[in-house]
Amino acid sequence: MKIRLQIGVTTAFTAIAVFMIGITVAILYQSNHRLALETARSEMTSARENTVENLINVIIPVGQVVETTADFIKTFPEAITEPRSGAVMASQIKPYSYIYGLFFGLEDQGQFYQVVQVPVGVAEFGPNKSPLPANTKIIYRTIDGPTNDMIETFLYQSSWGTVTGREKINVEYDPRTRPWYEGARKQDEIFVSSFYIFNSTGKPGVTFAKRVTDTDGKLLGVVGADLTMDKITNILNDIRIGNEGRVFLLDREDGVIAYSGTRDDATDLKFTEAGNRKIDDSIVETAITQWIKSRETFFDFTGTKDGRRYLASAAPIPELFGISPTLGFIVPEDEFVGAIKETTRNVLQIAAIIIVVTVILIVIISRMLSRQLNAVALEAEKVGHFDLEGDFQMSSHIYEVSALANAVSNMKVSLKNFGSYVPVDLVKSIVASGHPVEIGGTSRELSIMFTDIEGFTGKTESYAPTALMLELSNYFAAMEKEITANGNGTTTDPDHAVHACRAALACRHAGRQLNSISSQSELFPLRTRFGLHCDQVVVGNVGSKSRIQYTALGAAVNLASRIEGLNKIYGTRILASGTIARKAQENFLFRFVDRVSPVGTTLPVDIFELLGEKDEANSDLSATKEQYDEVSKWNACMTLYRNRNWQESLEAFNALKTHASVDKLVSIYIKRCRQFIKSPPPSDWGGVSHIETK
Repeated sequence: MKIRLQIGVTTAFTAIAVFMIGITVAILYQSNHRLALETARSEMTSARENTVENLINVIIPVGQVVETTADFIKTFPEAITEPRSGAVMASQIKPYSYIYGLFFGLEDQGQFYQVVQVPVGVAEFGPNKSPLPANTKIIYRTIDGPTNDMIETFLYQSSWGTVTGREKINVEYDPRTRPWYEGARKQDEIFVSSFYIFNSTGKPGVTFAKRVTDTDGKLLGVVGADLTMDKITNILNDIRIGNEGRVFLLDREDGVIAYSGTRDDATDLKFTEAGNRKIDDSIVETAITQWIKSRETFFDFTGTKDGRRYLASAAPIPELFGISPTLGFIVPEDEFVGAIKETTRNVLQIAAIIIVVTVILIVIISRMLSRQLNAVALEAEKVGHFDLEGDFQMSSHIYEVSALANAVSNMKVSLKNFGSYVPVDLVKSIVASGHPVEIGGTSRELSIMFTDIEGFTGKTESYAPTALMLELSNYFAAMEKEITANGNGTTTDPDHAVHACRAALACRHAGRQLNSISSQSELFPLRTRFGLHCDQVVVGNVGSKSRIQYTALGAAVNLASRIEGLNKIYGTRILASGTIARKAQENFLFRFVDRVSPVGTTLPVDIFELLGEKDEANSDLSATKEQYDEVSKWNACMTLYRNRNWQESLEAFNALKTHASVDKLVSIYIKRCRQFIKSPPPSDWGGVSHIETK
């Protein structure tokens, strides 16, 4: 007896409404929370990338200026003591306001020549802190003169050649004792000093230096350039994330180079003494301490004073001229998720009102619903995601529910049967899209595998069809399992070449297992040949509106088929094109077989025998020691062959033949060597073999 949908629905749907709204709000909150954290990470990553790019644009020109000046001095060593060298150095640094000075110290007596670009806001200069003459923009500083009587001169200029003042003092400076000079003296590459405070300006900076030698390798002196931190300060101050974001910079020994407070505090970057790790910002100090312990790019922590959660990111920036500082960001979690928490509270309040209204409405429409209907709906949703596991059987006294359950069950069985004829991934994509299947395709790079059973026609001429169908089904099931496990053309796979090679080896191993357990079969043992090639093909639906096939088209497909057929000629099992070998050579052991021009092709192609996988697990697919040894000996034979040493290569191939795994392949090259001994190929011979049979 069937009844109408009226009984017991109100309570069930009320519970469902509460549950679903709660789950929805929870999922929404978690999704938004995760999205906010991902956004924070994305912003930190983007900020680091932008900072690295900006720092590179600052650092590289400094190194180039030093390199160029060193080359100039090496080429014209006599010019360094002349005023024109100062003009050259001034022109070198003029485009770069952040290069404080360019200089050169001589090794013999410690002479020193420096061009300084006066930074904005500097009113005093030199060891005596002398006031700068008005309009001074450039200072030409020299230490020169007779031995033991050198004079340090400061020539103040508004532009090169326009003197605004002059000052001479007793020499108190020897460049040869400076860290930048001593560091550059020990290496050919550019030396970069630690961050320090410039004596002349009281501002932080770093020195790039490079030694200069004459043509005999004798040290002439060291070129140096001072990079002020003003430019880097502006870059780092601008990349702080959010209103309360912080940024820090560590040296290679994890000492704090610089750090900043929040934007609200308007705190500029603070530079510390070399190697210092004690700073007056507890948030930055906590972040640095945790990063030194974990070395994780992204991490979070709780502030020791305010108890707030903070998100942080730290990682070394790319090394340039030996500089590889660590750049870090800190931002309060609330800046990204605070609004989400507030919104969630509002949503929960609204949801409570909705649930009350829903209960009232459910009472009115309860005659239209039932508990079993929900089960049918859930099953239909699983079918929509092509989840066809298990059987769906439902017995109901409600006519509508019973009819719907039968329809879903039949649909599930039909789709499951459909999946036996068509790749499951393809069926899932068709069902999930919700759109009708249309003819057409897209161009993609794929790895294509062709297989063929050797001597299949002869083996099956007198075989009973029913027995043949059963045994072939076992064979195809084994092959399909291994191929599917390694992907297929319905999905995008960046490692398709590697997976194609592994699929071929797995199929070969599966075939060997079938042969070992099918000793009583008239069909087995079977020997399967494989051909692999990789290129651009068109993948998609081909056919008519009523009959469509998902396939791949293109010259690469035909070439893969030709490569498979070449196994018959060379006696091999798995042949791969050069394209496959190049993409997968790090993972698999290949042996070069030949350069061929198969029938139906115009361009020659290199073919390789796939022997096994390069791994240390010693699996069933791994290449053996014997295979490695044979490939080594084979390569030695091929070297003689390519070098046209026909007699020596003939002897080498003959020696290899007694232990060769593919006797037919070695015999081919022995025959060629004998032919070339009698009649050598022309001088432009490229080693191409033209194959006239399929």
